Amino acid sequence: MRFFSSDVVDMLERAGWESGRHVAIDDLTGSLRSFGFAVSEAAIDFLTEFAFIRLEHEPSIVLNAKKSFCWTSFDPAVVATRRDARISDRCSSVVGKSLCPVGTDGFHFTIYVAGDGSFFAGRDASVFQYGESVEVLLRAICNGVRPTKISEWIIE
Repeated sequence: MRFFSSDVVDMLERAGWESGRHVAIDDLTGSLRSFGFAVSEAAIDFLTEFAFIRLEHEPSIVLNAKKSFCWTSFDPAVVATRRDARISDRCSSVVGKSLCPVGTDGFHFTIYVAGDGSFFAGRDASVFQYGESVEVLLRAICNGVRPTKISEWIIE
């Protein structure tokens, strides 16, 4: 069983998550595989619990006197293309682990999970690291902490 702090649980519950959530993801994983993504058990476990959740979180900006939050959506279908599979392969080569997309965020990151359950992000030709577990990923999102840039790959 995972342990999430109360503020992470509050953020998740506001988005419709509940403990023990189990989402049917066969169509989603089938689509990812059809475009060439390696869908690991870690990706299946994560998506089974968090697929289709959209989190609103810090950082935020004020637009027209209204606070507008950043968002993270755990729906990798938006990046399920052959082009994105090639980008995923490039990011995988940088980190030395096979990566599967699990979502996107408002800063134009694609969020990936490795087979060992660690989380990364890619944007343009840059690769970033969130941390080694779901708990670390969600804590960072809840606190508005951006992932740490670890490297780049060359655009050809």
